[in-house]
Amino acid sequence: MLTQFKTLTDLMIAFQDPQTAIDHFTAIRWPEGAVCPYCDCQKAYTLSRKNKFRCSDCLRNFSVTVGTIFEDTKLPLRIWFGVIWLITSHPKGIASTTLARDLGITQKSAWFVLHRLRHAARTRSFNKPLDGVVEVDETYVGGKAINRHKRRSGTHGGPKDKTPVIGAVERDGEVVAKVLPEANKKTMHELVNETVAKDASHAGDRCSPRL
Repeated sequence: MLTQFKTLTDLMIAFQDPQTAIDHFTAIRWPEGAVCPYCDCQKAYTLSRKNKFRCSDCLRNFSVTVGTIFEDTKLPLRIWFGVIWLITSHPKGIASTTLARDLGITQKSAWFVLHRLRHAARTRSFNKPLDGVVEVDETYVGGKAINRHKRRSGTHGGPKDKTPVIGAVERDGEVVAKVLPEANKKTMHELVNETVAKDASHAGDRCSPRL
């Protein structure tokens, strides 16, 4: 199997069989065997249903795409690989309408794929965006002891000599945190829109997901 493709045609020929694309991604994600994405247990057994596994610890079923940006997609992995090739070959970006035409998919599907891949590029991870119930809040770290109990105020980073940090927590799931240049509505919403799924809901957070 080639690891680099000079043209999109080369890639599509290499992955013309959908199972080949799944096997390729499996080899990349689990080089030493399947790992449960729910509890990280390294003991799983194959189910009769193709490409499905069951964790021997938590007993949950999963596939290689669970917990990644490819989860719940109806598009074959070969299409995702094609999109990755196209956007990495066009540094200036590619429009969803152009992508839809080049790959023979709907514009809605092209937009969805681009959104998830941009999330992966920003977070340097192919983990899927936070979903379900997500809570978001900011805090202030460091600074002089005399300032630690002062009330937050203003929009320029909070208490003096402290660094603002925003975090997004998926209920019973992943956590994403980021140091902010300053704590204000704009910078908080940027992180939310970068790391939280569009259809996520919120609970007690200061800035709702997907604003």
